[in-house]
Amino acid sequence: MPSSSLKLDSLLEPANRGNWKAVLDGLLVAWRAAPHTALADRIVTVGQKLSGDIPPPKDWDALAKKPEAAKLTTLLAALLDKGSVKGRGRLETLADWPEDPRIDRWVASRFVDPPFTSSSASPFWTRLAPLAHRVRDAQAASAMLKARSDYDARASFGTLLTGHINRIRAQLEDAKDAELQADDVKVLAELDTALQEAAPPKPRSAADAETLLAQVLAKPEDEEARAVLADVLLEQGHPRGELIALQLEATRRTLTATERKRERELLKSARKELLGPLDEVLKPDCVFTRGFLSHAALKQGSARAIRSAIQKTAGHPLWATVEHLEGRGDYDITTHPVMKSLRSLANSEVMTQTLAKMPWLESLAMRGALDQWTELGQDPSAFPALRHLDIFLFLGWVSDFLATPLVSRLERLQIRIYVGAQVSSTELEFLSLVPTLKVPEITFRLVRNDTKDWSCGFRFVREPSGKHAVHLFTTTMNEPYEQLVRDDLLAGLEQIARLERSKLTMAHRLRSDVKAEVERRVKALGGTLET
Repeated sequence: MPSSSLKLDSLLEPANRGNWKAVLDGLLVAWRAAPHTALADRIVTVGQKLSGDIPPPKDWDALAKKPEAAKLTTLLAALLDKGSVKGRGRLETLADWPEDPRIDRWVASRFVDPPFTSSSASPFWTRLAPLAHRVRDAQAASAMLKARSDYDARASFGTLLTGHINRIRAQLEDAKDAELQADDVKVLAELDTALQEAAPPKPRSAADAETLLAQVLAKPEDEEARAVLADVLLEQGHPRGELIALQLEATRRTLTATERKRERELLKSARKELLGPLDEVLKPDCVFTRGFLSHAALKQGSARAIRSAIQKTAGHPLWATVEHLEGRGDYDITTHPVMKSLRSLANSEVMTQTLAKMPWLESLAMRGALDQWTELGQDPSAFPALRHLDIFLFLGWVSDFLATPLVSRLERLQIRIYVGAQVSSTELEFLSLVPTLKVPEITFRLVRNDTKDWSCGFRFVREPSGKHAVHLFTTTMNEPYEQLVRDDLLAGLEQIARLERSKLTMAHRLRSDVKAEVERRVKALGGTLET
């Protein structure tokens, strides 16, 4: 369809005045009359500009109640933040909004990278179907058709999504760009210029800051480079500059209460700016050191979208300062060369045999009992830098593992032992090996319920005298498990009674009557109870 009726030149005056809401409304009128990718691209760009003035919604439904084009980009970004069930109602709300290429492209991206693929997610896709039926944006339509050809026909969700696209396939194939006249193309170019001019100007030192940032990420250990970067960023008003300065100062002296408060404020208010794309895949409890991310935990879940988002961040330069990473789905991140600061892993998805070959790994915590630990422990080339280890074993494997050379190289070891039936004192004879071990600190935790962490433990710390300080502890659990844990503690105390030790302490969370017997036994051995 010819575009002479679009009257795009009428948008230049509000653009020059900075009235981007009016520009957005005008572009939408033109796109609905004659859809074109060039128009859709500008709608997306202007929508992103306006979204910077709208904070993430605390009440999505209230914000979406009245259709306002300026709000849509913000609403789409948060539409699935409460999961698929809440998302169903939000999709129904969005179906009452006028057509918009941003909706089309958001819908297409769900089909390209499905966020929910379990059988229980079928109602979500049913609610998404009406929005898919409205797709007119050529780019979105093409993406959906390509996604259809990529689905795994053997997977049930692949069949489900293929069916949804098949029902609108003809419509998607017909989604073509309308004709734009030369005058319209010229106006769009002038709008682009106005958008660029309206963008916040880069400070004079922006190029310097980018160069210095690259230098810091290339050599994360260089504190002088961080200090220089902080000066430049402070001139620009970038929050990382202040954070670097505060945290570098904290390495020289104790921060004041006011400074610590400001540090917390920066970490809370500027998290997205500090983390960039990493923000979308990390749990809230991140740690920053000298202005950069140092300790992080990946979001967990079965949704394909989470794992896909994590994989997309692999190799991002901001990973370069991370020293500790926790969570499954980390393979592409952990094994990437950019991870030059990484020293510690917890619950990694990387194979243990692969981890054993990593020369930089100093600390490792792994879930799941693996029968190759004794074999790896015997290999002198395995885990050359490892100093701290936290693993799961079965009772019968513990003594053999303790005899391996790897244990003698460790500074701290925790062995979580799966136990089911009643444990006898004889089965805990490995406790008698502690005085012969070189590891300065070792903890044996008897795990009755891994999911809920119902367990008790025995921690041995070698003191300068060569004797061990022994500490007993429990987690909180229900009463039937307390009876089992009582027996575990008493069995362990039988072995501990035979050891020469400097002191014996216990801090438990037992609430039922079983605690009295354990307390009496600890006191009989000269131990003390801690609260």
